[in-house]
Amino acid sequence: MAHQDKGLVLLAGRSLVERVIDRINPQVDRLLINCNRHSLVYQQFGYPLIEDAILDFSGPLRGVLSARESLGADLCFVVPCDMPHLPQDVVQRLHIALKGHDAAYVVTAGQIQPLVLLLKPDVVPQIDQYLLGGGRSVKGWLRSLDTVAVEFVNPADFNNINSFQQLATAGDLTAD
Repeated sequence: MAHQDKGLVLLAGRSLVERVIDRINPQVDRLLINCNRHSLVYQQFGYPLIEDAILDFSGPLRGVLSARESLGADLCFVVPCDMPHLPQDVVQRLHIALKGHDAAYVVTAGQIQPLVLLLKPDVVPQIDQYLLGGGRSVKGWLRSLDTVAVEFVNPADFNNINSFQQLATAGDLTAD
């Protein structure tokens, strides 16, 4: 998307991150935002910001690892900033499935959505070893855990917006 900060891209007049916050905030006890640029803009949303402890561009797992200190004993729900149509029960359904597992993640139409997941806090420190070993893939790290997939019926709920074409399509699905 022309190197824009996707979280701040507007969809029908509101930023993607704002739309994601609106979807997940009622589902969680506390919300943290991981960002590595435009911190002043993200501060305006009123939630604590977590910046990557090491700026090695190792991807979303670095962001989860950087939030480790803030998690305490809380479960960690991870979601990207570019999924504005998340189901309003995604956290609840992942939480129900998590029992007895390290992590629960979304599958829809046979596709894994590895960045929509619920983690137990004791597995977050394991990311460090995975990254030190050269791993970067969320799917790869999840393979090292005891996970459970949770099937969701509507794939459009988990569409990532990675292009202006997808942004236009998402706008067609948005009802304010």
